Amino acid sequence: MSQNLSRRSFLTGSALGAMGLLGGAALAGCSPAARSEAEESTSGGVGVSGEPSWINAPAEIAETEIVESIECDLLVIGAGLAGVAAALSAAEHGLSVVVAEKMEMISERGAGAGTIDCADSLAFDDGACASIEDAQFRWMQTCGNRPNEALVAQFLNRSGEAGDWLAEKARAHGCHIGIWDGYSRNPLLPDEPGYLIINGGDDLDRPDMPFVGPEVLYQDSVKAGATYLFEAPAEQLTVDDSGKVTGAVLNTKDGYKKVTASKGTVLATGDIGGSEEMCDYYCPIANTIPNIYTPTGANTGDGHKMALWAGAAMQEGPFPTALHPQRWADPSSNQLEGPFLYVNEKGKRFFNEGTWVQARSLQIMQNTADDCAYSIFDASWPEDLLDSFSAGGGMFWDMFREKGTSTYQTTVDYYAESIEQYLDSVYFKADTLEELAQKIGVPEKEFLATVERYNELCDARYDEDFHKAKQFLYRIDEAPYYASKVGAVLLVVVGGVRVNTDLQCIDAEGNGIEGLYAVGNVSGDIHAVDYPINVPGNSHGRALTQGYLIGRMLAGVE
Repeated sequence: MSQNLSRRSFLTGSALGAMGLLGGAALAGCSPAARSEAEESTSGGVGVSGEPSWINAPAEIAETEIVESIECDLLVIGAGLAGVAAALSAAEHGLSVVVAEKMEMISERGAGAGTIDCADSLAFDDGACASIEDAQFRWMQTCGNRPNEALVAQFLNRSGEAGDWLAEKARAHGCHIGIWDGYSRNPLLPDEPGYLIINGGDDLDRPDMPFVGPEVLYQDSVKAGATYLFEAPAEQLTVDDSGKVTGAVLNTKDGYKKVTASKGTVLATGDIGGSEEMCDYYCPIANTIPNIYTPTGANTGDGHKMALWAGAAMQEGPFPTALHPQRWADPSSNQLEGPFLYVNEKGKRFFNEGTWVQARSLQIMQNTADDCAYSIFDASWPEDLLDSFSAGGGMFWDMFREKGTSTYQTTVDYYAESIEQYLDSVYFKADTLEELAQKIGVPEKEFLATVERYNELCDARYDEDFHKAKQFLYRIDEAPYYASKVGAVLLVVVGGVRVNTDLQCIDAEGNGIEGLYAVGNVSGDIHAVDYPINVPGNSHGRALTQGYLIGRMLAGVE
């Protein structure tokens, strides 16, 4: 079943009926007993039977093809943040751990991890979550009240503890620990102030990475006894006659290796964003914009597939996405956007600009022909932007400033330099509005009418067109005039295998699959419909938290 849908048809709802059958009941029937050869894929990602090419399990790898058998307490498949956290958490509590990773090294990306009330955030007077009850309500509201609320509560309750655990490890490596201060203060869309920044390090191999948390956990897990097998993709889980998952078969350069894990197998394989075919099926929107996940194409839904073949269920589709409006950003991935007027290629305004990063991205995708919009501001932008922070901010409004070492003025100064450095690529500057319209390629007449109308709304202090909060209505009337080019990109597809609060994979009836667990973005039911960025960086934060928790759980530690 190929979902060849346009971005707009997906966003406006025509895809929802088609995608409604993608909940657990549709896919949970692929059990070990039903295994057959994978069907040949067509260009649309559909096999000869009309099903996706990966829906049925491949033939079982024969024992005669196994060149080595390995026994351990815990097998972790995937060495991203969730996998290395699980490995260390289990190993430091006495379990023997094998980690299988298909790439040649661990996966590192992003700038930090979202937590609630870790010690480093609590060190500041305004660093605590004002209300976990409100935070959970906003999370559920953003997600259409479809997640398993117990999983959301588990993350909110334990993420600070996991953050403290990581920070303690990182300090021992000489890393710098900080808390992001660019979060939104908008009373309607507030962010929680616990985004954990970890960089530097005295003995790390890649101290220049923006977020070195994964390497810290990797090094410590190796010291604690965990064994890593790189370039060793897991091809299929091993399942006994009772349906219990007993481990997996890895395809290494030396041949197939069978790992048997007495305590359990943990899937930590990340999202499906690197598989066009799986995104066609579960998340068509993901194939309509650039994917900036690194390493490119690494996450191809391997864990999702193996879990399905073992009888697990998927959460209801379509899967949600984490988006950023940074397609045209400067090399530091920062960009002045703020709450200023936006126009599309027709020179028309199309949404309430005083909103959050996810909504901004989706509005651009839905209301532009080429995923390109322009944020329009004038010579007074430094004063206007500075004025906006007390009641706004957030990702790509403010920047990645660290609490205690920077101020709002830091952001203004940075953007002033960025504008001059990236003129005529990211930013455009003109002495007149007519000239600016010409530079960005929008119809002059429509653009001038849009700016005139916007200024009228600013003067009235009431935006009857889109109801943007009045404190974010800044006139555009002082030369020089500027435009910032803005477009959306995909970070990650945050949907996956259904799990319970033991992080155990479950089938369509909610029954646990013995021996099989999932953490991070291969697991589902904590996000749905949309990505709740009121806890900034929660994709990384929940990977850290769930990895930390599963190691402890399987070691018998609460």
